[in-house]
Amino acid sequence: MARTLAHFMGLGFRVAHAVLTIRHTRGMPLSEVFEALSRAWRHMTKDRAFRPHWEGLGYAKGVEVTLGPNGWHPHIHLALVIPPERDPHALKEALWEAWSGAVLEVGWLPSDRAAYAYALVESDEDVHEVGRYIAKASSGWGVGAEVAGGARKDSKVGLSPFTLLAAAWWGYLENPESMASWFPERPDELDDPAPWLPGARRLAEGGPLILREFCRTASSTAKSLGVPPEEAAWRWIEFAEATKGRKALTTSRSLTLVFREKLAQVEAELRGRVPSEVVRLARHVYLYLLHRGRLAYLVHLAESLGSLRLACELMGLVEGVEYTLPLANAPPPGGVMAA
Repeated sequence: MARTLAHFMGLGFRVAHAVLTIRHTRGMPLSEVFEALSRAWRHMTKDRAFRPHWEGLGYAKGVEVTLGPNGWHPHIHLALVIPPERDPHALKEALWEAWSGAVLEVGWLPSDRAAYAYALVESDEDVHEVGRYIAKASSGWGVGAEVAGGARKDSKVGLSPFTLLAAAWWGYLENPESMASWFPERPDELDDPAPWLPGARRLAEGGPLILREFCRTASSTAKSLGVPPEEAAWRWIEFAEATKGRKALTTSRSLTLVFREKLAQVEAELRGRVPSEVVRLARHVYLYLLHRGRLAYLVHLAESLGSLRLACELMGLVEGVEYTLPLANAPPPGGVMAA
């Protein structure tokens, strides 16, 4: 997505990022709020008064869902590609008026004006920040990922769907008996409420460290927001049922062809990528970087410098104590010829 937006910026188009939402309360089911959001979108894009502003625009629309103090909070992230001859600033007010009017037309209340966001992307760096890894979402990870991130994104003020799933799983790890109905070991253990993820116990015993740490952190966040593991479990199921069959990302025809081309490029690059350097971090260092949100920064430095070892040195890690290089990376011992 970032490459697609950068492509149009290179042709002289302007790119804007808007966030559209509706008013909601804690007791509202996600399916109802989601449906109202979808109906308002359809009404706005077909509105005759807004059509002159809408025609000629390219767009990518992604829906993000979080659970916060006021309940489910689905909202639209909209990347707009604006032709060079159009005034991107004039679109800001026109979009708000059209959206708030559409929300009222479908029988809901629009969110406060302060919740409406509209910002122009002023540089290529804003777009390409998408490449800075999901873990850096809280520090500005680019318009492309904001639009396309969806359920994978982190949230500063609420719980993302996968954070809910992780919090439920960690609750199972802490107290398997209390969560047994949600994590059955065998199909014949299925009972109401609708359980899920058979084989969770096997995953708990052999799951990778980064998954376990993510779940532990998710549980801590959920507890701070007053969401116990049982609620996290049924909230996850509510999310899965309410979003089943819905598109996470839609693009206009003008963006679709370029998007597919850029996607094919990325996939080809990933297929052809081979590891050129391996660094093994000590467990306590890995956990420290993970908990402090510095792991993604280490990878970012390695990408920028072209070396994991240089990145470790720049972060002050001690070779042989806090990180080691496998023999395959190291020069051969004296008197031994490299294969």
